[in-house]
Amino acid sequence: MESSSLTDEQLSQHYAWPLGRSVRLNMVLSPADETRGVDSTSHTLTSVEDRRILKILRSDADVVVVGAESVRAEGWFLPPRGRLAVLSRSGELPWDSCPDPARVMTYPSVQAIVHSLKSEDEHILCEGGVTTAQLIGQQWGFDHIAVTRIGNDPYVALPPFLCDHGDFDLESTLSESKSSMTFQYWRRAVEHQ
Repeated sequence: MESSSLTDEQLSQHYAWPLGRSVRLNMVLSPADETRGVDSTSHTLTSVEDRRILKILRSDADVVVVGAESVRAEGWFLPPRGRLAVLSRSGELPWDSCPDPARVMTYPSVQAIVHSLKSEDEHILCEGGVTTAQLIGQQWGFDHIAVTRIGNDPYVALPPFLCDHGDFDLESTLSESKSSMTFQYWRRAVEHQ
């Protein structure tokens, strides 16, 4: 099904958060499973439709987790509500360009983020590159993975750096023929260890 044929409300239902705490990863991948394009950011990999889905995923997130390298390379993209949690050992970020520093916290480790969560922080959305995804996947674990893939093959497996493929089931696939993109949505099939 073409994602562009769905309204924002239909896409919101498609990517609806489950009840209770849930950790979701969202990333865009090139055919070679890279998260950066020729400009060393994700900007050259995305499309208007990918950005629309990202906006919908972020709209209900209580916390959005990113790596410091992503903020330095791509700038500040605060979620519409909730806060931005930045993984950074140094805390050195372009604070002078941050639109709302009160909604941004830096953390030296994944464990520090987990310990800072409040009871109402149920929808945790993780973004960023390979390093951030690996750290969070190994030390915290994902319940869902939303992947934008360049290309029209709806059945490409998750890349090895994310997880053991047997841990997740492909729940759904949308496509966008105009920019040759596929939007996969994976759900955890095996309990966290």
